[in-house]
Amino acid sequence: MKIIERVDYIQQVENLVGKGEAIVLTGHRRAGKSCVLASLAERWKKIGNIIFIDMENPDHTDIKTYQELHDYVKSHYEEGRKNYLLIDEVQEISQFEKTLRYWIRQDDMTVVVTGSNAAMLSSEVATAFAGRYLDVHIHSLNYAEFLQFHSLQDSDNSLASYLRWGGLPFLAQIPMDDTKVRTDYLGSIYDTIFVKDVITRRKVRNVTLMDNLARFIADNTGKIFSANSIAKYLKGKENSVSANTVAEYMEAWCESYMIDKVKRFDIKGKLVFEQQEKYYFEDIGIRNYLCKDKRNIDIEKILENVVYLKLKNSGFDVYVGQINGKEIDFVARRGTEIMYVQVSLSITDEETYQREFGNLKLIRDNYPKYLVTLDPNAALVNDSGIITCTMRDFLLRQL
Repeated sequence: MKIIERVDYIQQVENLVGKGEAIVLTGHRRAGKSCVLASLAERWKKIGNIIFIDMENPDHTDIKTYQELHDYVKSHYEEGRKNYLLIDEVQEISQFEKTLRYWIRQDDMTVVVTGSNAAMLSSEVATAFAGRYLDVHIHSLNYAEFLQFHSLQDSDNSLASYLRWGGLPFLAQIPMDDTKVRTDYLGSIYDTIFVKDVITRRKVRNVTLMDNLARFIADNTGKIFSANSIAKYLKGKENSVSANTVAEYMEAWCESYMIDKVKRFDIKGKLVFEQQEKYYFEDIGIRNYLCKDKRNIDIEKILENVVYLKLKNSGFDVYVGQINGKEIDFVARRGTEIMYVQVSLSITDEETYQREFGNLKLIRDNYPKYLVTLDPNAALVNDSGIITCTMRDFLLRQL
């Protein structure tokens, strides 16, 4: 299978080489970390010695401990050359950081690893690494990459396909009209994340609750709630559970990189609230899979989730904005840059128009303000300097 390079990620990694730290590619399973790693190996084999360990390859299943990892690397290491140690799914190796601490200190060794679970970068592991790692987060395909991988032109139909199926790279190998196989594939990825990165790793006892939580978040994407409010909702459904348990289980889902927690931000006070967050999925296809039995797919939730992913993919830290009791869908911050974004299905309705534009007008600073909509006439609207654009335009913009 031909590997399509994801150039932005390749560049990010190459900019970090030579800093004396391990480079960690994170992201949920099948988001494309392995392909980025393979692209790096292909590039670097021309200039050095490649030591490639794929922990999902049966040839490497005997590498279970840090000592076995060290012995393997030592036997393949070449003196007098640049060496590149690339490990796919490194969290499968017990105490891997003990070996990597040694190799990242070697001047002629570059270490790049992938991991599907945030627990591998917990405070304990960070301490063991002595802070010597750099994180590059690999997302599912953005809309531009989706078009490239599926050999599509930008169009309303292409956008509709992206909004339905999301950005898992392997879907490009499955015909667009083969709905069953595509749905089964998304289900298999969800099941793998569920079993390997949540249930097994966190030793979860209440499996049904964990699954129900993921489906609850999928059905309520972009809504503000707390662990306490979820616990009350479940109690109303005759599923008694404590708020602490809900919070613990939600943390497990976020650690799997499948779901992101987004905090609220007070635009006037410049404060981040520590309670009542929103949750979004890192891949909209998996979110839609969890809602496949719902009659109403709720396109507005999908649009909001996709805009969130665009902002994250562009390197922004993203928050839900609040000002004078009104909500701004997203406050995006990248260094000294700030951007405000509202998402709306349409702005032809006067009430919707006044609400979306009115909330943005409450912000008195001069940072860019966007209103993103499916409305095809969006670009013709100009109100108080607010940039209105169609979803297709926004997803293809260089932010």
